[in-house]
Amino acid sequence: MVQVIGEIGGSSSRWAVLTDEGDTHIWPVKGERWPGFNPLSGNGERFAKDLRSLLEAGDPAALTAHQVIIYGAGCGTDDRRTRMMTAIAGVWPGAQVEVATDLLGAALGLADGEPGLVLILGTGMNAGYFDGMELSTPMPSLGYLLGDEGSGADIGRHLLQDAFHHRIPADMHRRLFGESGPVVKEVLARVHGSAHPSRELASYTAWLAPHLDDPYVRELIQSRFQVLAELLVRYFAPDQRTRVLATGSVAFGFRSLLATILLDHGMTLSVVEPDPLMGLVRYHRQRGSV
Repeated sequence: MVQVIGEIGGSSSRWAVLTDEGDTHIWPVKGERWPGFNPLSGNGERFAKDLRSLLEAGDPAALTAHQVIIYGAGCGTDDRRTRMMTAIAGVWPGAQVEVATDLLGAALGLADGEPGLVLILGTGMNAGYFDGMELSTPMPSLGYLLGDEGSGADIGRHLLQDAFHHRIPADMHRRLFGESGPVVKEVLARVHGSAHPSRELASYTAWLAPHLDDPYVRELIQSRFQVLAELLVRYFAPDQRTRVLATGSVAFGFRSLLATILLDHGMTLSVVEPDPLMGLVRYHRQRGSV
């Protein structure tokens, strides 16, 4: 029998395919991006079609899976979980499908059964407290328009604002955008015309990674992490936020800056990973659920 674990974000996804022989195949391979899907706003039929095509080309045995366990962004309500299950049924019509939130996936994949504040910090942001068994989420997840403080979309938005309002030192501005960029009309067209505006905004955050020694860049990232830390302090009790478990491209890529800001607020970044998928494989193998 073949089992599949999927970790699905709004902009990308990762998959573990567990074979009869005890092997684990991880998709996508390094350098690739496989499609994501958020049931709040995504196109489930297109997601299923694209995913199925990739699996047919790369791992056709995965399509014979009898069990598919999904941890997905935007799956916090029954209605959205149903939309996710419908999309997954387009790839695995005969499989037993289970759907939970990406935040629970992060908790199970990172916490190793121990309590901690679980933080997803990638294109978007979400956080909750895991007591070792149950996950509580007192902080509302407002999305990139109203929230997602400290995320890639949030940092990218503030970077563009600084560029257009001439708040970036001239030398760093040239290093980031060249002599003539960014162009307001072009950026607005890309962001507003994108099927994934948050991903478009977050793409600018990646430009900052090679320049972490620059004072402007460090201040920008730290200022957005400062806002994030203040939110965590507001919503989580002191004993709930002493140990932080973080995952996502921003958390991992800027982990040193994140750890410093969290520590200033009494929080220790104990675990940080690009994604929780391998931890989820270990979790389910240990419990015999896959």
